[in-house]
Amino acid sequence: MPGQMARNRPAKVAAMPASPCQPPRPPTPHPACARTVFQLNHSSVVSDTPTAGSSTAVYNCRVPQGMRSPRIKTGTIGLCQHGGIDVFATSMPHPLQNLRSRLSKFTGLFHWPLASLRGYLTAVIIVATVPMSGLACYLVVRETLAGNQALEDSLLRTASTFALTVEREMVSSIDALAILSYSDSLQRDDVAGFFATLTALPKMRSTWSSAYLVDLNGDVVFNTRQPLGKPLEKMSDRVALDRLVKTGEPEVTSLIVGPNGQSVTGVLVPVFVQGRVKYALGAWITPANWQKLMTGVTVAPGGFVSIFDSRFQIIARSLDPERFVGQQVPRAAQSVMGERVAGIQRAQLADQTAEVYVAWKRIPISGWGIGVGVPAAPIDRSHTRSIATALGAGMLSLIAGLALAMLVARRVTKPLQQLAIGGPQAVLHTSEVRELALLQSALRVLELQRELARERLQAKADEFETLFQNSPIGLAIAQDKEGRSVLRNPALAAMFNEQEDGHLPPHQVLKDGHALAADEQPLKHAALTGTKTSDTELDVVHEDGRTLRLIAHAVPLYDHTGQPRGAIGAYTDITERKQAEQALVTAERRLRESQHMVELAQAAGHVGFFDYEFIPDRTTWTSGMAPLFGIKVTEFEGTWDAWLKLIDEQDRQQVNDALQQATRDRQEQAVFEFRTGPPDQPVRWLSSRVVLKYDEAGRAQHMIGVMVDATQQKSVELARAEFVAREQAARVEAENANRAKDEFLAMLGHELRNPLGAIAAASEVLNRLGSDNPAALSARQIISRQTRHLARLMDDLLDVARVITGKIMLTRHPLDLAQATQRLVNTLEVSGMLKAHTLQTELEEVWVQADGTRIEQIIYNLLTNALKYTPDGGRVKATVRKEGEFGVLEVADSGVGMTEPLLSRVFDLFVQGDRSLDRRQGGLGIGLTLVRRLTELHGGSVAARSDGHQQGSTFIVRFPLVAHEGTAQPSPEILKPSAKQVVVVEDNEDVREALQVLLALAGHTVATAEDGLAGAQLVIEAQPDIALIDIGLPKLNGYEVAQQIRQSGFKGRLVALSGYGQPKDVSQALEAGFDAHLVKPVDPLQLEQLMNEA
Repeated sequence: MPGQMARNRPAKVAAMPASPCQPPRPPTPHPACARTVFQLNHSSVVSDTPTAGSSTAVYNCRVPQGMRSPRIKTGTIGLCQHGGIDVFATSMPHPLQNLRSRLSKFTGLFHWPLASLRGYLTAVIIVATVPMSGLACYLVVRETLAGNQALEDSLLRTASTFALTVEREMVSSIDALAILSYSDSLQRDDVAGFFATLTALPKMRSTWSSAYLVDLNGDVVFNTRQPLGKPLEKMSDRVALDRLVKTGEPEVTSLIVGPNGQSVTGVLVPVFVQGRVKYALGAWITPANWQKLMTGVTVAPGGFVSIFDSRFQIIARSLDPERFVGQQVPRAAQSVMGERVAGIQRAQLADQTAEVYVAWKRIPISGWGIGVGVPAAPIDRSHTRSIATALGAGMLSLIAGLALAMLVARRVTKPLQQLAIGGPQAVLHTSEVRELALLQSALRVLELQRELARERLQAKADEFETLFQNSPIGLAIAQDKEGRSVLRNPALAAMFNEQEDGHLPPHQVLKDGHALAADEQPLKHAALTGTKTSDTELDVVHEDGRTLRLIAHAVPLYDHTGQPRGAIGAYTDITERKQAEQALVTAERRLRESQHMVELAQAAGHVGFFDYEFIPDRTTWTSGMAPLFGIKVTEFEGTWDAWLKLIDEQDRQQVNDALQQATRDRQEQAVFEFRTGPPDQPVRWLSSRVVLKYDEAGRAQHMIGVMVDATQQKSVELARAEFVAREQAARVEAENANRAKDEFLAMLGHELRNPLGAIAAASEVLNRLGSDNPAALSARQIISRQTRHLARLMDDLLDVARVITGKIMLTRHPLDLAQATQRLVNTLEVSGMLKAHTLQTELEEVWVQADGTRIEQIIYNLLTNALKYTPDGGRVKATVRKEGEFGVLEVADSGVGMTEPLLSRVFDLFVQGDRSLDRRQGGLGIGLTLVRRLTELHGGSVAARSDGHQQGSTFIVRFPLVAHEGTAQPSPEILKPSAKQVVVVEDNEDVREALQVLLALAGHTVATAEDGLAGAQLVIEAQPDIALIDIGLPKLNGYEVAQQIRQSGFKGRLVALSGYGQPKDVSQALEAGFDAHLVKPVDPLQLEQLMNEA
């Protein structure tokens, strides 16, 4: 209603410009008017006389800033304009003037506040009801607080009682361990005896998992659950051990990692030996044993009892122990407990939303704590119900009283409300209350129509003010034609960076890229020309470079003559919209380009992408998917079953099972490979790599992936598999051939050694018989020389085979390279191989870690190679020296030399130089290969150089040096053996007879046998000093012969004769019972040495 609008409106008219509209003239007062009364806020202004010449009183009043506009009460009609503008009020008598004057004499007794009748009745009910309700609430709250205190006392008692139980268990364990620490065996430092005593005793405490002994370094000496002497880990809680050593007092550890990775706690006592702490004796107590102590503790439903250590780690908990044991007490609870011994706190656990009441009690002996908690929610609900019941009773009483007051007040206030809202005409019936009836009659004479005009004007002013100040659109009002005075709202001021003094900083206004003059800008243009401007896009460029895009509208204002007197402009900032439009255009262009590139990539790479939703079983394919399956996009139904139908029947179930397994295992990625394609087309292999997404419950939601045509890759894999199979077959075939070659070479060596043995033995017999005939002497020398040459060739051939296959073994020891070289030179001189050449030596003592036999092979092959390729009369020089960390053997000759092609492959197998003019010494071309291989096995290197044909050659071998103290020991002299009784068991008649004659010439008594069975019987019966037994015998082989002889108790020496000389052959002979092993042909010196040792 208009009256209400006037009472509730804030006074903001002063901020408005003067309206061109003239206010209505004041109404003519009633003739009976003699007095005018109106109120401004809480003050009354009374005028006894109206303005001269009229019946209207005029008051020039100013309302202070911030005050609401004057309230013109009943009986006053007028228009208020702030800031010195007149207030008009009609003169009219007040209907209740006489009643107020009669009651005024009682106002000195007491002062009633200004309130409605309904308010007074309500106050009476509240005064009567609220104190009683407050008392009831007070009693309930006091009872609630008492219950809380009882609960806290109960929780503290429970925590203290259980803390005493835990402390008693700790003290009992400490006492038991202290008794054990004074054991006699432990005092004697007899750890093994103490361990035996401790393990033999029954467990002293049921809570102990095991007992252990720790030294002061933290090493666990033993644990009763582990055998004595088994290596054990260090004790993890070094802090407790160090404290025990420092104080000499028992300690209780925190929750630590014990044996077997279990979480345990430990009780430690010092072990004093001769008054000093030497060990710490302890017992492991698992959280499960602490858990058992809680079985007798009673807590409320949902409550818990917990034990935590000095580091606030939970050791045991009655509720959900698997979840909490080993976890930290929440940091909030740690900060509350601090160093306090006991207390109670309402707290919220770290992993729960419900709060609990927690009481704690510290155990001084260990620093541990006991926590007892109960849920706070049931207690809060009980308290809430009690308080709600008390409040409800009070509220019901209050509501009942208020309802009665409202009913009574309604009879009075309803007519008053009708008068206030609708005026006297709104009351259709006369009130039963006499005072109201009088008021109704008096008010009906009042007419407030002029007030309505003022109310409407005020409303419009307020609405415009609100719109102007709060509109997000920039608004400007040019108050003159030239635009010298312009009002701008906050939105427009922000757009133009208006300063506090109203000044605008420099800026430039552009339209379509051209700057606009001030008269061309929309607001001033409309004010000057009186023309309307709409939808003009402008760019405002500030001096800091910031640019705004605006849409401007301007409408001219006219004076009473119809001429422009100003203008109103509206500016909308569309900068972000333009940027968004531009970004949208760019994004759309990039999207089209990306889609085009994806389609090209899918077509070129035979790739497709897909997105499958498990619920509601829906698949989205890119354009590249359908060609992979040989269908059109429109032919695919989009479900998983439809997808499976496109997969080959042989792979369909496998793919479905693989997807089900991946979702069951919650795999985030998976790969599927399967075949597809119509029956009348070639099979196509597809490979799919997918990413799986799950919801919070673990159910599969999305499968996003890429599909690739893997047909070519599968073809390559199949071809590769076939190639690998062929390669493996070829490798097996080559290995078989290589094995057959090795077996052939070994057999060849064995077969050649037998005749060589016979020749060598016969030659030695001839030498020992003696003859002055030069021809016989020459023949013996030829036989001996060629026998050694053939033996050397066979040794090299077999050795190079073993070296190439990696089957040769080295027996290394410190060796003087100079002495080995000198021995080989002496041997060559004795054999006559140096008679046609000059051999010079420069030998320096050089010690290397090497196999003597193999080093002699290297030196022999280098020297014989130099002699072969050096013509008669030539020179050969052998040098041994040190170079840095290496020992060097250098063999140089003045022979035929080597060309560049030959030099690059001189160490390859079977490579020989051109010796067409001289083939007297033969050769297989394997000597230098053997030199290189043996040198590399010793960690050395070999190189060859030559200046060309007929320029000689030089071979340089380097070995790592080793430190050696003292001088080399001379070779032991072979003593002439005394006569021995010898048995020779050999199936080759020539070898057998040659050995018999050779041994007989040396003064030995020899008996022979031609097979294994006869040989075993002969040795057992004759009991000789030494027996020479061939391995490859008929009837019984040499190993079986040796076993039978040893089983019979034979104590003499058994020597194996064999054409096989590999390490495994020697080892097998020794295992069978032989004392030595000789390789055919037998070296006479080695044979004499064995005879001397027998």
